[in-house]
Amino acid sequence: MIRSSLASIFAIALTCQAFGLDSVPTDAGPVSGVEASEGSDVTVFRGIPFAAPPVGELRWQPPQPVESWEETRVCDTFGPISWQGKNQGKCNEDCLYLNVWTPKEKPAEKLPVMVWIHGGGLRSGSGSLKNYDGEEFAKRGVVLVTINYRLGALGYFAHPELSKESSEGVSGNYGFLDQIAALKWVQRNIEAFGGDKDRVTIFGESAGGTSVFVLGASPLAKGLFHRSILQSAWLDPGIFQPLSAADGEPNAEAAGAEIAAKVLGANGKLTKDVLAQLRALPAKQILDQLKGGSPVTIDGHFLPKHPELIFAEGSHNQVPTIAGTNRDEGTMFAGGAAGLSVEQFEKRTQQVFGESTDTVLEFYQVEENKQVLPTTVQMITDGWFVQPTRRYARAIAKSDGKAWMYHFERVSPNWTFLGAAHAAEIVFVFNTLNESKMKGANKEIAEAMISYWVQFAKTGDPNVEGFHAWPAYNAADEKHLVIDAEFKVESKLRCEACEMLDSIRTLDELKVSKE
Repeated sequence: MIRSSLASIFAIALTCQAFGLDSVPTDAGPVSGVEASEGSDVTVFRGIPFAAPPVGELRWQPPQPVESWEETRVCDTFGPISWQGKNQGKCNEDCLYLNVWTPKEKPAEKLPVMVWIHGGGLRSGSGSLKNYDGEEFAKRGVVLVTINYRLGALGYFAHPELSKESSEGVSGNYGFLDQIAALKWVQRNIEAFGGDKDRVTIFGESAGGTSVFVLGASPLAKGLFHRSILQSAWLDPGIFQPLSAADGEPNAEAAGAEIAAKVLGANGKLTKDVLAQLRALPAKQILDQLKGGSPVTIDGHFLPKHPELIFAEGSHNQVPTIAGTNRDEGTMFAGGAAGLSVEQFEKRTQQVFGESTDTVLEFYQVEENKQVLPTTVQMITDGWFVQPTRRYARAIAKSDGKAWMYHFERVSPNWTFLGAAHAAEIVFVFNTLNESKMKGANKEIAEAMISYWVQFAKTGDPNVEGFHAWPAYNAADEKHLVIDAEFKVESKLRCEACEMLDSIRTLDELKVSKE
């Protein structure tokens, strides 16, 4: 057995010598990649499995080790994506794959690593979308990794029986555990691809930013990354919920039990069989029928308490960070407000803010029906993105951490009618904007953003020669970099709105935990 293993390792070493980074060893077996594009000096490895397929008995279990292989695995095709409402022809419950872009020639020194976590509300998306192509990062001396993770009810479903089954007494958060498994894969394997496991940056947009946020708070992710970037992190307070609650307050387990009972009917009351019944359902039926609940569970294990409390007390994973938002985040989410009257707007505000409604309405004054839609856009932008991002940056700065804040104001070249919309910055960060639009100011913005991001991954500071100076954030002057045709530094972004929301969303109200 020992002789066979040594022979296998020697064969892998010879393969690496012959083909450079076209064939590399991983702890599960050797893999080969392909040119990222014709004639490119970048190699891409598409569809590397980083955990076992989470199917059958492994549905709603933490990710398990992948089964190893001996023959070189050709990684020229993206792996299946998690089941979701879109692109179902490419969906499969067997979805835990990642992709690696790296310079074709093995570097003399280890390169910084960036791990992209896709957005999509924790219900859709994948690491293989064309806007996330990592070739431009790899050309600039970065090993770029994109990942898939379980979505929707397959990734974030909690239930009392699942908690009883767990050795930790918890359920939910499986998609986040997948992300941790991918980061552990990076720690074990990325040096074979030319990467530096001690310079790993995690970055993500929307729910990917949410993921970066909660990974920053989770003790399970400690030591797995060394810098973080939150792009338009979706931090609506409604997405966080305790696993259980003795006083009958809303909680993830109760929501899961109620949903399961509706799906299974009378049989759902037979708790000894409920997990077997749920696991026997097709993945598509799970997503179609197990809806509701909360995607982020404060379970006492992955999250010991609300992440905002963790950051506020300084017990988070302390790494340098970049955090930012887009000027018109809310345009993508406010369509339901079109055509509402002032009275209807006020009723909706009451449903969201309850006892604080008067305070909110006094700040966002709406006197005519035509003001309802733009005001709703601003409320969403402030409440889901700007205020929680500011509170996060202030907590980082308070704990003597380094933070840089940005505000993206470039009107989306793809969706001009949405303004500087949610997700508009992604094609600039990855330099993947359509070639016909990659000119003039757009080209300059893309070059600046990818240069800032790469420099941050390399050094922990985004400032790079030849681009506008970007001051670190502090709570006194709250400086941030404005990204548009003209780069400039401004202060106190939406400060009055943030302080109003801070006054009605106090940290004391977040003290829900399993302590």
